[in-house]
Amino acid sequence: MELMPINEQIIRYRRLAIEYFQKAAWNQMLALENYRENNLLAAERFAQLSFEDQMLATEYAELADAEAELYSELD
Repeated sequence: MELMPINEQIIRYRRLAIEYFQKAAWNQMLALENYRENNLLAAERFAQLSFEDQMLATEYAELADAEAELYSELD
């Protein structure tokens, strides 16, 4: 990964977190829709994708928090 100013790194991690939270929400909606249509295999798959996206989003949010803490300590 290329070196970038820490502010930009924080913003990049926050954007990635948002992107994955949005994907998680979309996949959760698709899971619910498939569940209503009694398509349980698809519902389960979308629920799993939602969970995975939510975990990635949380990871990026935690990275952003760690970078922000580091940045504040350097100031």
